[in-house]
Amino acid sequence: MGIGENIRRLRRREGLSQAAFGAQLGVTKETVGRWESNRTFPRRSHIEGMVARFNVEVDDILSEGQGLGAAPAPQSRDWGAAAACDPAPEAVTSLRALLLPVYKVDRSGNGTTLRHAGCAYAPPDVARRHPASVFVRMNYREMTRLYPVGSLLLIDQRARPYNGCTVVALIDNATIVVRRYTAGNSTVVLSSWSYDAPSPDLILDKRCVRIIGVAVFFQASHDTEVP
Repeated sequence: MGIGENIRRLRRREGLSQAAFGAQLGVTKETVGRWESNRTFPRRSHIEGMVARFNVEVDDILSEGQGLGAAPAPQSRDWGAAAACDPAPEAVTSLRALLLPVYKVDRSGNGTTLRHAGCAYAPPDVARRHPASVFVRMNYREMTRLYPVGSLLLIDQRARPYNGCTVVALIDNATIVVRRYTAGNSTVVLSSWSYDAPSPDLILDKRCVRIIGVAVFFQASHDTEVP
């Protein structure tokens, strides 16, 4: 079912159009449509708004197995009664588990490094499947065939790389890159996959490359960052 179906079920339970539902949360009907189709993830403030206005729990919105979309469709009820309810403190607190650090690739001496650049919220089901994860911001023109500039890549530091995946790699203990990964018997090829400014493939001895993590999810930064 997923988060999108949970939100759709909540909206229909309240008898609201996408436009009316969005108006209660300060967003457009197009934004609600993207939530319901799982194209974007609602911000923390919007989730808190649903909890407060519609008298639901955080898990009703975020859980695939226990959310509203997994239950029989409820009957409609009076909007005014829901609007007066405040979110339960424990419901709002549980959102903190979704907060992950964001890093960016930054210049350091003769190479590059990862520097902390804030925090962002990850979809809970993805974050729980990949507990050893952080976000890395794609703030340069590499990998634009796969990710828009500014996207946040969720990088699992425990995942094993496989041919064709996207990795964050450390080269010669000096340079961090985000590239498409292909491995041979003794070499690793790190490809740019950029429409805008393609860089030459890096063909390296495996001993010169350390894989920091594998990309398991990505999302536009404006849909995940803390306001």
